Amino acid sequence: MVWNGNAWVESTPRTWDGSKWVSQPPVKIWDGQAWMTKYPAPVMYPNYVTANGAANTGEYRTYKLPADVRLGDFVVSICAARDAIPELLNPTGNLTATQQLTSGAWVSCVMWRYDGELGLRNGDSVRWRVPGAGDSTVANYVYRNADALHIPITPFHEIKEYKDAYEVPLNSPAGNTSLFIVLTEAKNLTNIRFPEGVISRKKIDGTFGEHQILFHAGDTPGSGAQGFGKVLFDTTVPAAAVITVKVPGMDDGKPVWILGDQTASVLGKTTYLQ
Repeated sequence: MVWNGNAWVESTPRTWDGSKWVSQPPVKIWDGQAWMTKYPAPVMYPNYVTANGAANTGEYRTYKLPADVRLGDFVVSICAARDAIPELLNPTGNLTATQQLTSGAWVSCVMWRYDGELGLRNGDSVRWRVPGAGDSTVANYVYRNADALHIPITPFHEIKEYKDAYEVPLNSPAGNTSLFIVLTEAKNLTNIRFPEGVISRKKIDGTFGEHQILFHAGDTPGSGAQGFGKVLFDTTVPAAAVITVKVPGMDDGKPVWILGDQTASVLGKTTYLQ
């Protein structure tokens, strides 16, 4: 009881929130690495965190999300199969985009905000099915501080295909953070090189000498006014596709200069950077 100046009244319980005493402390939840009261705020350029995946021939492809994933992270999962349309089994309730390439292979992609095991029946795993099994590859890319309220209707911002190529032009960036997935169908490819301005990310390796579908990922922030240089292969590949996926961010309305963009980011005499 405390004296309020007129009478004794029951005191209001207070809790130390780390900086001050409050009567109604926010509820905290464990996000896998730390206690949090809300999801991380979206930024203009979401950050790459981690990725996993592999090539295989089984009918069911299950991959537990990387250990670094946290609540509120943004996941892009992609599956390519040579002879069948990939089916997303887990998580459920997400819009999957599917397209057949001119080589005959199928590629499907889905993107969602990670809200914990809710909706992921098999623990924290992503599960695809490739009817009839056969050659297929799965990759999961995790980004942080994305704007999950503005997920594009389709994950595929742009797809361009090429045949018998040892180099291919990279697609123009899509804005916020652009994830470029270079899909190759070859048996002797060991490495690729992205042009300047693109950061190389996870590469899904296969078995040398076997004709497999492989993913090579890179990303870059911003939209830019011009395309990049070319993606170089260390051998000629029978078929390749460059897939652009836009990882949505929160636009702050401020002008942006993309270093290396010779069209839209030329600094003049009256330009000041703060």
